[in-house]
Amino acid sequence: MNKLNIFVSSTCYDLSQLRTNIYDFIAESGHNPILSEYNSFPVSPELNAVENCMKNVTENADILVLVVGNRYGNVIDTGRSITNTEFLTAKQKGIPVFCFIDKNVLNTLSFWKENKDGNFSKFVDNTKIFEFIDDIRTKKNLWVFPFEQSKEIIETLKIQLSYLFKDSLKVKSILDKNIDEFFKLKVSDKCLKILIEKNNLYEFQFLYQTFIDEIEKKEFLKNDIEYSILVEPKHFIREVEELASWGLNRLNSLESIISYINNLFPAINKFVNEPGKPSDIKGLYYTSIKYSQIFEQLLNWMIEVKSTFITEEYSDLKIYLAGMASDLVEELWNFPYHVKSQIEKIKEQQLTGEPIAPLNLNLILDVNKEAQIKFTERIQEMTNTINKQLYP
Repeated sequence: MNKLNIFVSSTCYDLSQLRTNIYDFIAESGHNPILSEYNSFPVSPELNAVENCMKNVTENADILVLVVGNRYGNVIDTGRSITNTEFLTAKQKGIPVFCFIDKNVLNTLSFWKENKDGNFSKFVDNTKIFEFIDDIRTKKNLWVFPFEQSKEIIETLKIQLSYLFKDSLKVKSILDKNIDEFFKLKVSDKCLKILIEKNNLYEFQFLYQTFIDEIEKKEFLKNDIEYSILVEPKHFIREVEELASWGLNRLNSLESIISYINNLFPAINKFVNEPGKPSDIKGLYYTSIKYSQIFEQLLNWMIEVKSTFITEEYSDLKIYLAGMASDLVEELWNFPYHVKSQIEKIKEQQLTGEPIAPLNLNLILDVNKEAQIKFTERIQEMTNTINKQLYP
């Protein structure tokens, strides 16, 4: 019989006794606790400590228990702590996350929001912990449980695991009867719940949820760009002639990516039928996969551009090129959340009897014109320089 793997994520040394108590509870409950300080923690010898933690969340964890005390912990190359990164990995994987935050730290959060430059060293080791908590509660919209002692965490887990088990039985029963095998294997639990309940506007809920699920799998790539954690250069360009050709090729590639995404939106609207007629759910799922793939193409395009080695004299060319796509990344990332907010607004209007605003499922993308003009002028300047050298 396979046991439920429960990964406990927190700083270790300051919460050692608390982690021991949680480990004992999980083991005594018949589940498999995954805590890095125990010999039972699966380790790949060729990986470092951080990589092993991420690997265990990705490959082994069924549930993540996140405990946030008053220490943020060591910051790794990404600019985040290990605990923060474990949390993001679990969210990307789509497993249940139960989040417990020290009550004193949670109470201090509001003071930090009002004075982010203040001295909070009496409360936390690093104010990034407040950013982490704020991200959990707002951007990730995750329910948090305040705690003072480990027994509160354990009592809460007893109840929540029972709810989870009961919901799983209920979902399994409905899945066996009503849900296409294709979706059981492909989509997240949130999407399956939407398909099971089939509430009003469920097709649109399924649409934005699949889009969110798929693009969030690319969040680490997006973070690489945001925090300038780039790969080793694929291209080393030192000659002006080669640089002009490279820049124009990169621009053509970007325009192709934009055309792909612009071509996708008519398909989305095609798969969403008019009210009263069922939408093509598989078609909507297809568009979410394609949307995510094109988004990944764009992210990789930016990483390649930014990491290309160019002599200092012409380094501004990279800035202009990347600048043409920076807004596109944010627009693509925000679109599913914008659809979600539209659906929530429509539901409110239906309840209150207000006029219902039309739903907009279109997004027309284009490069940043200002950056494009600067890029074009720079290319022209370089071309003139080349011509002068060839034809003095």
